[in-house]
Amino acid sequence: MKKIITLVVIMLVSFTAMAQKKKAKANNNNDDCYIEAATATYNLTDENVVKLNDLLAERSEQRTSIKKKARKSEITKEEAKTESKAVNQSYFKSFADLTGKSKKEIMIFEKETRKTCR
Repeated sequence: MKKIITLVVIMLVSFTAMAQKKKAKANNNNDDCYIEAATATYNLTDENVVKLNDLLAERSEQRTSIKKKARKSEITKEEAKTESKAVNQSYFKSFADLTGKSKKEIMIFEKETRKTCR
């Protein structure tokens, strides 16, 4: 009986680990697609591609941190929404500065690209 329980636990841990890797890989593929689209649309240099990748990683980390705080009830849902909005606004401003385009153009690009890169 102990062997069966041990085997089931090992299988569950393995499946959970594989599912998390697949989700992380899917998120990374989405960012790669987004970066490729941005590079093609705005003719980004290699240096700007690295900066964009850093901006995406930073935004992702900040949003994850906010979600964790909200789950732990350290902040309310409204506070989480406000903080997420501030993070996104900061990202879009930085992306607009990087490309030299207006924020409005960046928002249009964002909406179109997120649909295709999901």
